[in-house]
Amino acid sequence: MSYRFQKFTTIYPVFVRQFLAANPDYEQVPYQELYDRFVNTRYGLANFYAQHMNSLGNEAQDLFASFEPLQKMWAKENGIKYGEDHWLQDIVLAQVKVFQPDALYLQDLYLFDQAFRQQLRQICGKKVIIVGWRAAPTPDFSVFRDLDIVLTCVPNFVRNLQRNGANAALMPLAFEHTILDVVEPAENRDLDFTFVGSLGSANGFWCERNLVVEQLMQFTPLQIWSDINDSPPRFIRDRVLDKVIYRANRFMDGVGVSKELRENVPLIRRGTSWMSDPTLPSLKQRYPGRCHESVFGLKNFEVLARSKIVFNSHGDCAEDYAGNIRLYEATGMGACLLTDWKVNLPDLFEPDVEVVTYRNSEEGIEKVRYLLDHEDERRSIAVAGQRRTLRDHTFERRVDQLDEIIQSLLPSRANTRTDYASSV
Repeated sequence: MSYRFQKFTTIYPVFVRQFLAANPDYEQVPYQELYDRFVNTRYGLANFYAQHMNSLGNEAQDLFASFEPLQKMWAKENGIKYGEDHWLQDIVLAQVKVFQPDALYLQDLYLFDQAFRQQLRQICGKKVIIVGWRAAPTPDFSVFRDLDIVLTCVPNFVRNLQRNGANAALMPLAFEHTILDVVEPAENRDLDFTFVGSLGSANGFWCERNLVVEQLMQFTPLQIWSDINDSPPRFIRDRVLDKVIYRANRFMDGVGVSKELRENVPLIRRGTSWMSDPTLPSLKQRYPGRCHESVFGLKNFEVLARSKIVFNSHGDCAEDYAGNIRLYEATGMGACLLTDWKVNLPDLFEPDVEVVTYRNSEEGIEKVRYLLDHEDERRSIAVAGQRRTLRDHTFERRVDQLDEIIQSLLPSRANTRTDYASSV
C-alpha cells in the first residue's frame, strides 16, 4: 500500500547563518531552487527520507520548519498568509493542509509539542499517523502518548517511553551512502585525529565528552570542529555536579516527581550556572591552531574524508548505550572510529575489528597513539567499519524499516479515513 509521507525537522541556527552567507541572493531565489541548494549541502538528514520513500513508491516530502527564508518563500509562492509572531506554526499547518499526509514524521518534538501536534491532527483528521523522533533529554516521556509511535536510536529511551505509556521502537541512525558520490575519501588522509560536533556541559548533556576531549587535546594531536566560545572551562567538581544533577533529574523522572516541584529545589534549578575561575584559559585559547569553526553537511564529510581517526563520545543522556550519528558518518566515510564503549555496541559494530573502543581517557590516549603508529592495522579497521556501515547502516535500510512500521499502522486508520479539501 502506497501512502503520502511528510517529514518536518529543524535546523541549527549557526548553519542557517552559514548557508545564507554562502547564498546572498536567497531572497530572490524561487522556493524550489533554494530548497535544492539547501538539501545539496547534505546538512543533517537532508531529504534522505523523502528520496528513499519515493523510491518505495510513496509520495514523500522532507521540509524544514525553522528555515525562515525558505518557508516564507513557500508561503509567498502559495499565497499563504501568516502572522509574524507565529509564522513557523502557520506555514507548517498550511503545508500539512495542502499535502494531506497519511503519515506525518516529526523529528523535533521540542518544537512540535503536544498542543502543536493536536493542531496538526485536527487538520488531517484521525486518518493521519503521526511518528515522532526523540533522542534528547526529556523531563516527562508521558507527553508523547498521543503519538502513534515514537522512534529513538538508543534502547534506554525505548524503555523510558514505553514505561510512560508511549508506543516506542528502536530505529538506529545511519549514513547516506550517496554522499560517497560527492565527497571522495582521500587516499592519503592528512588529518591524524579529529572530532566534529558539539561541546559544552549545559544540563549535563556532554560532561563526559568534555572531560575526555580536554585530556585528548593535551596528549594527542586531536583537532576539533565545534561551536567553541572563549569562555573558560568549568572546574571538574562543577562538571561532576552537572552529571549528578542530570542523574538526579532522571531518577525523579522515574519516580514521578513533577517538573514544577523540581523547580523549587535551588540546586536542581541552578544546575550548570556555577562557573570556574575566569582567568583559566579556554580550549580555544590553549590550542588556537587546533580549534576550528563548526562544520555541517558536506564540509563535515570532507573533514571525515581526510581523517585517519575520528573521535566519538555519546551524550550523557544515552547512558550505557551507543547510537549517535557520528558512529555511521565516520565509518561510512572510511575513517577509523574511536568510540566510547557501550553495552549495545557489539550489536552495531564488532569492537576492535570494525571500530575501536575506549572506556576512559587514558585508554583512549593509548589507543590513538597505537593506531597512528600502526597504519596497516588502522586501515584494516577503517575498511571493515565502512563495509559494515554500507551493508547494515544506510538510510536506505532505515527507511525500509520505517516503511514497514508505517505499513503496520495504516490498517488501524483505514476505517477512519476522511476526504479533506486540499485548498488552503
